[in-house]
Amino acid sequence: MDTLSHCPLCQGGRFRPFRTCRDHTVSGESFDIVECKACGFRFTNPRPSADALEQYYESEDYTPHQATSQGLTDTLYRAVRFYTLRSKHRLIASLVSDPSSRLLDFGCGTGEFLNLCQSRGWAARGLEPDPTAQKVATQKYGLMVDTPDQIQTLPDDHFDVITLWHVLEHVPELLETVEQLKRTLAPEGTLVVAVPNCTAFDAQFYGEYWAAYDVPRHLYHFRPGDVRRLFDQKSMTVTDIRPMRLDAFYVSLLSEQYRNGWLLRAPLVALYSILWAARHEHRHSAQLYLIRHEDVA
Repeated sequence: MDTLSHCPLCQGGRFRPFRTCRDHTVSGESFDIVECKACGFRFTNPRPSADALEQYYESEDYTPHQATSQGLTDTLYRAVRFYTLRSKHRLIASLVSDPSSRLLDFGCGTGEFLNLCQSRGWAARGLEPDPTAQKVATQKYGLMVDTPDQIQTLPDDHFDVITLWHVLEHVPELLETVEQLKRTLAPEGTLVVAVPNCTAFDAQFYGEYWAAYDVPRHLYHFRPGDVRRLFDQKSMTVTDIRPMRLDAFYVSLLSEQYRNGWLLRAPLVALYSILWAARHEHRHSAQLYLIRHEDVA
C-alpha cells in the first residue's frame, strides 16, 4: 500500500478522516478516504501501489471492461451506454467545425465510443491501461489501442478534442497526467472530463455505500471546485459544467445492492437527486466539464 504524505491537489500535508468504504466489486476490503485540511480535496489514502492496483480491476463484475452483460445492473449499464454514446458524439461534434477532426479518448475501455467516432470520420486514437479492455477493443472493433504511458510520445498541440469518460478519478499520477493532456491538446481544442460528484444528493443519501466512491479504483473524489483548482494549476479553464443525469439511476441501483437495500427505491432516490440538483448548482451525481487553454477560454 502507498500512503500519500501530501495532497495530490494542493500538496498540503495535513488530512482528516472523511469516510471508510468497502470494495464491493472485487476484494471486499475496506479503504479510507481522507480530506485535505488545507483545500478539502478528498482522496483514497492509503491506496494500492500502481502494480497492485491492477488486480482490483480483475473481476467479471467490473462492468466497464466487460464485453457481455452479466446481470440486471450490467444490462442497465449497457442500455444507458447505447444511448449516451450518441449524445457523447453529438457533444464533441458541436465543439469542432471539421467532422474529420482529431480525437484522443484517454481511457477508452472496450472501445465503443472510439469505434463510433472513427465510423463518423474522426481521426480517433485511444489509450487504455487494462489488457482485458484492450483485447475487446481489438477483437470486436479492430481498434489499435495503446497504453496510457504512450501519451508522452504524442505530438504537441495536436488533438482537437480529448475525452476522459469517468477516467480522471482512476489515474495514479494526477498532475502529471493533466500536464500531458494539456501539452497534446490543440491551442483551440477542448478537454472533456466526466467525473462523479461527491456533493450530490445520492452521495449524501448512500454515504459509505455510494457506488461512485468505488474504492480503491477511484483514487480521487471530486467536487466541482476541486476540478476547477486542478486545471487552474495548469493554466486551463473550466468553461462549462453539464449534468450527466442518467448516471444517478445506475449509481443508485448499485448503491442499493451494496447496502442490501430495496432496489425499487433506487430510481426514486435518483429522481430526487436530479430534482434536488436543479435547485443546487453543479450538484448532479456525475458531471461533464469542458476545459480549454486559459488564453482561449
